Amino acid sequence: MASFRADNHSSLSQDEYPPKADLRAMMAEKPLPALAPGLVDQASMVGDEPTKQAKDVLSRFNTALADNDVEALENCFFADQAYWKDQLALTYYLRTFATPGVVAAALLETSAQRKIIGGIEVDDAAQFIPAMPTLQFIDCAIVFRTGSPGATCTGKVVLLPVKNAEKGGTVEWKIWVLSTILESLDVQQEDKTLLPAPRRQLDASEFTTDVFIIGGGNAAVALAARLKALGVDSIMAERNAHPGDNWANRYDCMKFHIPTSFCHLPYMYYDDELQTPHLLTREDLAGQVRRYVETFNLNIINSAKIYSTRYNPSSKQWQVRFQTPAGPRTAFSKHVVLATGIGSQEPYIPAMADSESYKGISIHSAEYQNGRQLKDRGVKNVMVIGSANTAFDVLEDCHAAGLQTTMVVRSPTYIVPVEYVCDKLSLGAYDMGVEAADRLFLTLPSYVDSQLAKGLMAFFASQEPNRYEALAKSGFPVLDSLHPDMSLMHNLIERAGGHYVDVGGTNLIAEGNAGLKAGVEPVAYTETGLRFSDGSTADADAIIWCTGFADRDVRETAARILGGNSKDQIEDEQGMLGPYDIATRLDATWGVDEEGEVRGLWKRQSRLDNIWIMGGYTQQHRWHSRTLALQIKASLEGILPSAYRGTPAPRTR
Repeated sequence: MASFRADNHSSLSQDEYPPKADLRAMMAEKPLPALAPGLVDQASMVGDEPTKQAKDVLSRFNTALADNDVEALENCFFADQAYWKDQLALTYYLRTFATPGVVAAALLETSAQRKIIGGIEVDDAAQFIPAMPTLQFIDCAIVFRTGSPGATCTGKVVLLPVKNAEKGGTVEWKIWVLSTILESLDVQQEDKTLLPAPRRQLDASEFTTDVFIIGGGNAAVALAARLKALGVDSIMAERNAHPGDNWANRYDCMKFHIPTSFCHLPYMYYDDELQTPHLLTREDLAGQVRRYVETFNLNIINSAKIYSTRYNPSSKQWQVRFQTPAGPRTAFSKHVVLATGIGSQEPYIPAMADSESYKGISIHSAEYQNGRQLKDRGVKNVMVIGSANTAFDVLEDCHAAGLQTTMVVRSPTYIVPVEYVCDKLSLGAYDMGVEAADRLFLTLPSYVDSQLAKGLMAFFASQEPNRYEALAKSGFPVLDSLHPDMSLMHNLIERAGGHYVDVGGTNLIAEGNAGLKAGVEPVAYTETGLRFSDGSTADADAIIWCTGFADRDVRETAARILGGNSKDQIEDEQGMLGPYDIATRLDATWGVDEEGEVRGLWKRQSRLDNIWIMGGYTQQHRWHSRTLALQIKASLEGILPSAYRGTPAPRTR
């Protein structure tokens, strides 16, 4: 396998849109509200009192919205900070607006266009949640309808208490977070009975489809199933020989370090015996993808190699040519989706001097299978470069195979015990209901959700502040959740990793059963190992680079995925766009924009029609497969409104 090295990187960052923001800076600029302790008498917030308060706030909200009264609408929101997170319901985009003035102005503009019918109503009972002494709120599900196009929308409001001095210091409730979500389109409800319908015969050399999906992993199959339930025809082109091979081809000891319930696909859960505390293995993951494709008869062509993609902006028609074992094929489609993964296409190894000198085995973790295989090749000692999840998996596996192992830790590493992640107050909430947990975590602005998670992890760590004392004494530069800069969401949606969810691997180092070399960078090979930035050297029969992937931004790999290899793939005389021109028009992916929204995924591209990026991690596959499928369905029906991309100025007081 060819590895992506730092010295051959060709960046498109000079044309990066949207610009990348800093999630941790946002968290610092927008801290959680700190309310006066005892502001709310908890004894009074029982029975239907939270629901009464929510109905009162929404009544004032609906009146202000209907009257186009921006001042009254602003007054419904918490003055110090307020947010509106919309997922297609009114903006037909993924947006987060901040401050009462901006939120009110944006609501008035978009609701006038989308025509909210009858106002927003409480859906089910509201709950009073005393999250901490200085943060107590009411969480309330909502439902409403729009008429342009006809749709059902859901969401929630999170209300904070405010002392009203003009009313004798009585407490009233204001909206802190309003979350609105497009749930279904009137033109076609999501219909699960469509899922078992027979798959298409795909023997012809040419065929047409509504949606051509490049990829066949979790993101692709989740989207294909959502589209099928909406009556949309789609075909996946998977480069591997079988569905699920994206997992089956990984290293043998690979496992997820999160609850199984967090990983369910739409319409199909993992079997009971695979539920937490079991951690999903590569075999579990591969088997579920295969079962999913078979159960729902999803259209997939395996062993497909794309060699040409062209787009006609005038006719909005895609033409994708690809090779299969049965011969060449050509697909014509109205939409194309790239679902090949984020940070999974280009194995990254740092640029190193004297690479020809080393006489041992040097591989990226993407090529690693197991420690026994190395041992059979005469390897006695292994150096593992890296200190995140994959590195610890490989370290444990090599040690179990009887190999002498050393981990090279180049920089301080954030470590989170798996018990914290699987706690019922954390992702363990998924064990008590997937849909409810999705709505708990995915309806908040990212910087609010990040701070709540950060506070929870810090609380857990405060209960055992010496947990990693032995690891630190060994020389490992460990950062735990008490460190002020550590945020799990930062690692997930900005770095796409770089942390370790500890399932026991740290014990090898803490107990002296694995070697450690910390705080140095490998800079060159020697004949027997590596030389480091401090001038020291270390020997190893095999070096395994657990240094991640270089393609978090899809623009860096899109041209190759679409069949192009160089910049000579340019617009031809018929105005057709080739792979490189398509890639240069894509929005940047991963990281967050200035609103805290993940860039480039699950929504329309700003400079090219009818191409979409589907990716992320398993929770996002499940949730945003609907986000993307609804947009494609609306587009095919000719009812997809323009995306609201503006940010209105608040009124002048």
